[in-house]
Amino acid sequence: MLRNTIFAFLVLLTAGALPATAATVAQTGDASIVHDWQAQTWSISAGGTTLTLSLGPSRDLQVIRLTTASNIPWAVESKPDTVVTIDGTTVAFGSRENGFVYENVLTSTNDQTLTLDAIFDVPKNGLRATRHYRVTSGSPAFEVWTTYTPNGQKPVALSDLNGFEITIPNGTVHWLTGLHGDNAGPEPDNAFTLQQKQLAVHEELSLGAQGRSSERVVPWFAVDGVPGTDEEFFAALMWSGAWSLTAYRPDSNLTLSWRLAPMATTVSHEIEGPHALFGVVRGGVAQATGAMRSYILDGIRGGRPLRPLVTYNTWFAYATSFDQSDIYEAMDFAAELGAERFVIDAGWYAGAGSDGIWDFDSGLGSWDADPARFPDGLGVFTDYAHALGMQLGLWVEPERIDRTILSESDVEESWLATTEGAYGSKRTALICLANEAARTWLLNRLSALIDSVRPDYLKWDNNIWFNCDRSGHGHGADDGNFAQVTGLYDVLSRLRAQYPGLLLENVSGGGNRLDVGMTRYSDVAWMDDRTAPSVHVRHNIQGLSAVFPPAYLLSFVTDHPDEPLNGARDMSMYFRSRMEGVLGLCFRVGSMASDNATAMAGEIEIYKGLQSTLSVASSALLTGQASTTDGPDWDVLQEATSDGSQMLLWAVQSNDGVDTITVRPTGLDATRTYEVRSIELGVLGSATGSELMTNGVELIASASSAAHILILTAR
Repeated sequence: MLRNTIFAFLVLLTAGALPATAATVAQTGDASIVHDWQAQTWSISAGGTTLTLSLGPSRDLQVIRLTTASNIPWAVESKPDTVVTIDGTTVAFGSRENGFVYENVLTSTNDQTLTLDAIFDVPKNGLRATRHYRVTSGSPAFEVWTTYTPNGQKPVALSDLNGFEITIPNGTVHWLTGLHGDNAGPEPDNAFTLQQKQLAVHEELSLGAQGRSSERVVPWFAVDGVPGTDEEFFAALMWSGAWSLTAYRPDSNLTLSWRLAPMATTVSHEIEGPHALFGVVRGGVAQATGAMRSYILDGIRGGRPLRPLVTYNTWFAYATSFDQSDIYEAMDFAAELGAERFVIDAGWYAGAGSDGIWDFDSGLGSWDADPARFPDGLGVFTDYAHALGMQLGLWVEPERIDRTILSESDVEESWLATTEGAYGSKRTALICLANEAARTWLLNRLSALIDSVRPDYLKWDNNIWFNCDRSGHGHGADDGNFAQVTGLYDVLSRLRAQYPGLLLENVSGGGNRLDVGMTRYSDVAWMDDRTAPSVHVRHNIQGLSAVFPPAYLLSFVTDHPDEPLNGARDMSMYFRSRMEGVLGLCFRVGSMASDNATAMAGEIEIYKGLQSTLSVASSALLTGQASTTDGPDWDVLQEATSDGSQMLLWAVQSNDGVDTITVRPTGLDATRTYEVRSIELGVLGSATGSELMTNGVELIASASSAAHILILTAR
């Protein structure tokens, strides 16, 4: 009780006295829910930002206020923050005129997280609809979603499930392109490229995906505040399938609507719509990125940390052509270099490689180690990895199967996804996860594999996708995508509950399924199968780290025709380009000269010294985005802890004709003193945050490497 009393007293001091009819009904850290029973309003606050709803027996649900401590109005129209399309008619959520009947509001506390549930019935349609609002202490972000439960005598038809709608002041819109396919065309820098646009009056911007979430655009955006306000609106859709975002400028405002791509479903049991995340933070895109980092780590992941371990992977070095002796040899080599995790990629199961070393489709879905190549099974590698001080990881693609082994795998053909009668592949098929029996089979087979091998880490891949329209799967012709993603989340959540210590890598033909929702289930993500040259990797990290913590973004040092590892022109630059995220290694044992291996081990040791900062950091791009064509002369990425006490500055010279750059970090405490240290040169000196942000640090081209690392530490 003393803690609650102190909290309420602090609220009075910092936010002014509450109205006499208002009371704090839930609190944790700086997060709170305040109810004014007379005004029938609920104010949800965290991280210095407040969302106020009108909500009560005689009030329609509406967002009436969204502000930081500056009190600049971001919700410029009082209206509901979502709509519902029921039996073909689109209505405002919580509207009494449209048949919504207020039932109740519930609040709950879970560690640092608060949730408000606004419950309504729609009697004429036989539906109960609950709008959920969630905040986490320290992050100015609001997670919202809607659940639907039939409470009548017949199923209810819902369509185009909505994440949120809001009207905000017009400003420059920022977004991020997606992977653009497994092989993203002749211009690889199309992938994960930061974009921005100022909409003209009556102009509309439409973004979205038809299959997986980030095939074309990553489901995230930010909007600059009115000039002079120094605030930023940000949002993300926590959904791994098809979606649609519309930003329309009718006048001086911007109307935003985020929903699933056109779809229709029948509600015969409770279903959950897509989760969305939005908020406002003081500062620009970099501060919005920091807010996203905080909510991902503490809200979505519930405090489960990200650990950017040095990860060796077999794929580009061995493809499917490896056996037991190859793995032991590679593990010894990886451990000597300093790797902390060893991942056996595709090809360990019976049948793999039947059509050549890059064929991992053959035998897919058996999940039995090839006895000819692995007579002792795979569990021996877990023991060996642990003896060497490494984790053991194993590649799986649970959502797909080789159709030629259906009979021996116990998979029913009727479980397989089709579109217009086609499987979408000559040999393999997608398992439709709308089917409970299919999900049960998948979990049973995965559990047997995990129990046998005891891996620390699963690399969960997905290399084929289409929207199933097959009958008999518990979905209709228009909601196969929705059912597949919902089924995937069910499998992943049950797997997490069964194996809470198991780490998961999110990969989907590269980064075709990169969205904030997947950070709930996965601990690292492979960005792109094109993991070289170095400038392309930096381009990807610099784009994606506007959305995701750098410690979530994995890429690999590999041999490349323009960047051969033996006789490397700049080994430090090759490694440091990947060290901005999670450092991966993928090259063949025996291919490295001893001096190259020594240089690699040195860079890995540097990376390990930076991991504690990187694991909790968010990023800010201080230059233009690195690019293979027309990129900046130097590209500089800043990665900082949430309190700004530790900062990494990664700078790479791309233009040999420009020898210097002045790097000005952002977000430092102006009054604190920071020690500035170079990885190569040691301590360069000290300066206040104000001096560093104003005057910067001059970097001079080095004869040893184009890549520089500065460490700023508050004293």
